[in-house]
Amino acid sequence: MSETIAKDQPLLCNPDVVLREEDEDGGLLFNPDNNAVKIVNSTGLFIWKQFQSINTPESAAVEVLKNFEDATQEVIQTDLEEFLQDMLLTGFISKVINE
Repeated sequence: MSETIAKDQPLLCNPDVVLREEDEDGGLLFNPDNNAVKIVNSTGLFIWKQFQSINTPESAAVEVLKNFEDATQEVIQTDLEEFLQDMLLTGFISKVINE
């Protein structure tokens, strides 16, 4: 069961993940922590890169909407939530906890 990610939840890519970009087709992500591999399309790669520095899903959604004009805000919200849930579950992205 997955938990909901708050729109303002700070997230960050796992710094150990290795990225191999494939021109405009997307890329391959490898997480050495658990030997997981993800093949992402260009949209997934764009989203993943939004979290190379601390960012929130809300800010990432704004950037996706700006850069992928054919996508609606509703579709972006749904797809972004699913993508981030998967990335969190597999350790490619993690929540940033403020202390």
